[in-house]
Amino acid sequence: MTDQAAAVLSAMSAQAPEVFAATVRTLTVVADAHERGTVPPGASPTDQWGDVYDLDVPGHPVLVEWFTGDPDEVTVTRITWLRTGG
Repeated sequence: MTDQAAAVLSAMSAQAPEVFAATVRTLTVVADAHERGTVPPGASPTDQWGDVYDLDVPGHPVLVEWFTGDPDEVTVTRITWLRTGG
């Protein structure tokens, strides 16, 4: 996990526990799919080589991006949290 992704998760855990929990569940789905050599349903490739994907966190304004180019490990490269309100 990149420093950026870790920082967003840290902020979420303090400010929005429900969003944090949903994001962790999505990360688990991503990791499980990677172990099977696939990507989760709904994932979209985001680069020209087809080894970076993103996926919305169901029901929350969060986008998770990860690198699949290493068959032994999945790397969460970015988490975008589109917070709303004040």
